[in-house]
Amino acid sequence: MDDDAQMRDALGMFFEGHGHDCELAADAAAALGVVERLNVDAVVCDVRMDGMSGFDLLDRVKRTHPALPVVVITAMGEIHDAVDAIKRGAFHYMTKPCDLEELQKTVAAAIELRRRQEGTESVRPSHPAMTMSMELVGNGPAMRSLQSNIDSVAASSAPVVVTGETGVGKELVARAIHARGARRNKPFVAVNTSAIPQELLEGEVFGHVRGGFTGAIQSRKGLLTEADGGTMLLDEIGDMPIGLQAKLLRVLQFGDVRPVGSDRVHRVDVRVIASTHRDLPSLVRDGRFREDLYFRLNVLPVLVPPLRDRREDIPALAAHFLADACSRAPHSPVRSLSPEALRALSEAPWPGNVRELASVIERAVVFGATESLAAESLSCSANAAPAAPAVPWSFPSPARWTLRGLSREYTEWVLSQTGGDKDRAAEILGIDLSTLYRWQRARQS
Repeated sequence: MDDDAQMRDALGMFFEGHGHDCELAADAAAALGVVERLNVDAVVCDVRMDGMSGFDLLDRVKRTHPALPVVVITAMGEIHDAVDAIKRGAFHYMTKPCDLEELQKTVAAAIELRRRQEGTESVRPSHPAMTMSMELVGNGPAMRSLQSNIDSVAASSAPVVVTGETGVGKELVARAIHARGARRNKPFVAVNTSAIPQELLEGEVFGHVRGGFTGAIQSRKGLLTEADGGTMLLDEIGDMPIGLQAKLLRVLQFGDVRPVGSDRVHRVDVRVIASTHRDLPSLVRDGRFREDLYFRLNVLPVLVPPLRDRREDIPALAAHFLADACSRAPHSPVRSLSPEALRALSEAPWPGNVRELASVIERAVVFGATESLAAESLSCSANAAPAAPAVPWSFPSPARWTLRGLSREYTEWVLSQTGGDKDRAAEILGIDLSTLYRWQRARQS
């Protein structure tokens, strides 16, 4: 549905060219007639129209056909339109001028989700735009290139290394690769290799038999076995202990898995995707990452661009996160971003990337007191985010320090300066994230 005849006809020809039967409507009343007369799979509608708007159509469709997915097309920068669309139950939103291939993927995902629900009686996600294939938001050149790379990589079963700065969405990329590949109906299992103590990581990934180590009171098959037939994401692979890297190499070469404490080897069929924000070639040169494992993993590299290199996507991302935050804070009065706030978001440096943007909007919604967020209500590194601790560390008063005590105090100070961001603190300290976790556990014990 679109009152622009040229746009309407172009979309009709495009979808018919992709094998769809497409009905065209010049206004909402005609569109409702089509919905009532035919068993349609999805609705694509414009928002701004004379008479009944696209929102009015969306409301009517959701009342009479709640399972029918509706994709709303909004004007570029109309953040409140996108937020309203999601809150009213739209499957997803696109911004004009929309990328036709991206629109096709969105509609295909909507139809696939509906058919899957009808076949399995599964429950629709609470946030309609949060289906896995839709979480990679953006239509800019960098994002289109990434989406193209994902499609190419998904067609293969070779190992993948996803690289990028902290907070860019590497796990979302890994999930998108899995969702678009031949293993999409098989398990997707993710493990953060830096967040699990070294002594437990082997048993977690490879499994263990009862009595395989102290505390192993029962057998566990391990995440690789759970992922058999599907995909395994090894997040922060650069922090994997060197001893486990040899065992992982055996999995990649032969599919061999030997649980801790067992003499038996069994085989799995798992596609391995590794992700890291570290420079793996540098780790190889330093002897901290096996060269043979690096070449075995780095068959299909995928680089996720930082947010500062895809600023044209910030309005769509802001709308996405605003709608999501509003759904989790229903009593908040916040419903939109002011033009000044959107400008501040678009110009911010974003050292924490997409993750930081999501957190900033979440905080603004939770603590917001007005319907439209002002620029000054955005407490983000949009205004300042130090690349290193902002003020010098002044030594506390004790006359003598042990090396352990000095390291402990400095570590706590760095954490306070980064606002508790452990990834950033570990980077400043020059240690692995797993080491930082271990230091903190030792202090608490």
